[in-house]
Amino acid sequence: MRITHSVRIERPPEEVWKVVSDPTTHTAWRPDLVEFRQVSDGPLAVGSRIHEVIEFRGRKIEIDDVVTAFEPPYRLAIRGGWEAADFELDFLLEPAGENATIATFDWPLYPKSLLMKVAAPMLKGTMKRSTAAEAKGLKKYVEERVGLQSDTRSSA
Repeated sequence: MRITHSVRIERPPEEVWKVVSDPTTHTAWRPDLVEFRQVSDGPLAVGSRIHEVIEFRGRKIEIDDVVTAFEPPYRLAIRGGWEAADFELDFLLEPAGENATIATFDWPLYPKSLLMKVAAPMLKGTMKRSTAAEAKGLKKYVEERVGLQSDTRSSA
């Protein structure tokens, strides 16, 4: 199963990248995340490890991720999983004119357990809504918060 969702953000890719590539911001714009933190040393890069906790349908799921692509300011990919499924998540940022970005969330889910293999088609709608909520959250966070920081810096 694959979920793909895109949103237009009225900021250049470099500003969106600052948010997407900063693990400390993810819980602010990804509504199902309870925790998202880098657990490896050094700056975020290919091979960095991230621990996340999501709340999905009233259940907390702990996931350990690894960064598989780090291409500023256009692509961040992570791979992770838990007992029921593995996934890959690609955050793709494409310029859209002078000061805008198309942010695409692309993530295939690979069910492992029999229960998840049976349930995955029924959960697809919920997962699409969750992905759309994350994209909307990113748009709002970047346009409101990052935009205010940019405006403050430029008027200083």
